[in-house]
Amino acid sequence: MEPPAGAWRRAADERDPLAALAAARELKDELARWEAHLARKALADGETWETIGAALGISRQAAWERLRRGIAAEIEADKERVRAQRERLVEKKRSARGSK
Repeated sequence: MEPPAGAWRRAADERDPLAALAAARELKDELARWEAHLARKALADGETWETIGAALGISRQAAWERLRRGIAAEIEADKERVRAQRERLVEKKRSARGSK
């Protein structure tokens, strides 16, 4: 996952205030996903909700409430990618057996 630099550029460079607001909303959504991604990495590296909350300037409970849905969504997306890849491999093996 990449940081939301493109969304930032769209929000910051937009001249029309309404278009800039729409781009800012997109940026906010991308930042929330990025923040959850970073928290997931920190947890995988052994950090705790306490340390994640401290990095964000909030309590561990507030960090958990703010980030858990995004982390869960990222995990589900990873699972779906693995399932799809597994299905492609199975299909590839079937095709290879059928051509022999």
